[in-house]
Amino acid sequence: MSILIPCIIAGGSGTRLWPVSREAMPKPFMRLPDGESLLQKTFLRAAGLSGVDRLLTVTNREVYFRTVDDYRLLNKSHARLDFILEPFGRNTAAAIAAAALHVSTLYGDDAQLLVLPADHLITDVAAFSRAVAAAQALAAEG
Repeated sequence: MSILIPCIIAGGSGTRLWPVSREAMPKPFMRLPDGESLLQKTFLRAAGLSGVDRLLTVTNREVYFRTVDDYRLLNKSHARLDFILEPFGRNTAAAIAAAALHVSTLYGDDAQLLVLPADHLITDVAAFSRAVAAAQALAAEG
């Protein structure tokens, strides 16, 4: 089976849920009642997938260090962390295109890219893992 590279999309200006989220505290960094942020939950879901030993994150310079700090606390499996820093936001399609080019260049055309928005809440992690495994199998078939 092809290598799977989860890509967390964690850019954005944090203005959609104003005043709860804002430029200094975009939505992925907001803490939920359990104390974890949406970004942390996304990282844990991605790092917990079978066979994943590296993760890619597309983010911006303003939140890069905060993202790295969050990941360091959680990266128990010592997954390799790659980052693409957007010089300015161009929305999700541009972030995904940059990630696809990065993965294709570094890991080959057979690598599979799993795009994960950093601000989605998925509570059934087992079902998520099964869905990713099923999608991997289908993608491998071409």
